[in-house]
Amino acid sequence: MLPFAKDLANGILSPVYVLVSAEPLLISRALKAISDAAVPENMRGWNQQIFDGRGGKGVDVLAAAQTLPMMGDRRLVIVRGVHQMAAAELAILIDYLKDPNPRASLVLTAPKVDKRIKFFATARKVKYFYELSAPRRLGGWLESEANDRGIDIERGASRRLLDVVGKDLSRLSMALEQLSLYANGRPITCADVDELIATTRESSVFELTDAIGAGNRQRAFTAIASLVDQRQSTLGVVIMLARHIRQLCLTGDVVARSGPRAVARELKVPPFVADKLIDQARRYQPDKLLVGLGRLSWADRACKGMSPRLRTLGKPLGERLILEELANTLIDLAR
Repeated sequence: MLPFAKDLANGILSPVYVLVSAEPLLISRALKAISDAAVPENMRGWNQQIFDGRGGKGVDVLAAAQTLPMMGDRRLVIVRGVHQMAAAELAILIDYLKDPNPRASLVLTAPKVDKRIKFFATARKVKYFYELSAPRRLGGWLESEANDRGIDIERGASRRLLDVVGKDLSRLSMALEQLSLYANGRPITCADVDELIATTRESSVFELTDAIGAGNRQRAFTAIASLVDQRQSTLGVVIMLARHIRQLCLTGDVVARSGPRAVARELKVPPFVADKLIDQARRYQPDKLLVGLGRLSWADRACKGMSPRLRTLGKPLGERLILEELANTLIDLAR
């Protein structure tokens, strides 16, 4: 639970939040909770402003935070990656920490900061500094995640998922969602985890989707070779690729309709995932993504009943060829 969750539930907002966590998922959820409490979605066009810490100017952030809200009760100012701001720029904001605008919430996020820098030291002193740590009992966290989403997962499957994915909360959360789609309403079992998720840190289906999204054929083929060597489920990989292409379709639609800032909210993904989807979606025309979905449907059928040509190659080589042909097609469809 967030350290300020009760305050938010009671409508009490801090004028400043410095959120620090190595877990992007925790930052994303904290930011969403604050945003939802601070400014209604339909008012964010007027009362929300977002800055990138890289190259960010303290005077710009200060001006935004000191601005009164327009046709609303509160203003929300977000600085992502505040650790990338120069110390001199951060110094401009130190006095603001001591006398902030009571009708604004300034939220600054970072994976890690140097607490010796005066801005962060001051934020700690005035109790605006929040370090969000991963739970010690990941098994309990995973069970709570499943319960919150209405997902039924066997206890042994939870332990197996932790063994396979490790301690990365973002990957655990995404893996749980993928398993839920895969199980399609029935309880998730250890066999499901082994069939769909089993992977190593060095190579995973996430790396394959990233390579395809970036148009990097060599990386994609390397990831496929590793996935096949690990005995990853080819059907499971196809399912995850189909999900990724559907997300790119939705991303393009949201950007065209509401702009890039709406992607994280509408797709319900962390901002860092939204940024990646936006970048990859730009490389595809909408009609090309539909062609890609059609090719994924072919791969799904090919996995369930390989053609005589593929069967003569044997299952591992035949499945690898399916994935390579699929990756080739998806990369070629990009602009």
